Amino acid sequence: MSIQRRGIHLDQSELLCKKGCGFYGNAAWQGFCSKCWREEKQRQIQEDWALAERLQREEEEAYANRQQKSQPQAAVTPFNKFEERKNKEKSSKVHTVTKFFTPSTKTPPKKGTSCKH
Repeated sequence: MSIQRRGIHLDQSELLCKKGCGFYGNAAWQGFCSKCWREEKQRQIQEDWALAERLQREEEEAYANRQQKSQPQAAVTPFNKFEERKNKEKSSKVHTVTKFFTPSTKTPPKKGTSCKH
């Protein structure tokens, strides 16, 4: 009688680390041993960090270029309008204040304003 074994049969090479370091790999670590897994994760983190920094620089440069292109037109006009408004408001205030202190020809002088000593 022949006895058949049930189960998973793996070759020794299938259990070893993918990098070939000689240690045994683990399916949870995608076939790497713990040492090679840490190195692989660290390498991926560094690559992701470098990519993020590069993208950040490119985004900042693009933003700066957009600001420089739109700035000369926008900077001149609002400032001129601001100056015009400021001067108009200032002259309006001066005229209003002087009106308070200048005697009006329309109103008669108040009674009893002459001093009798």
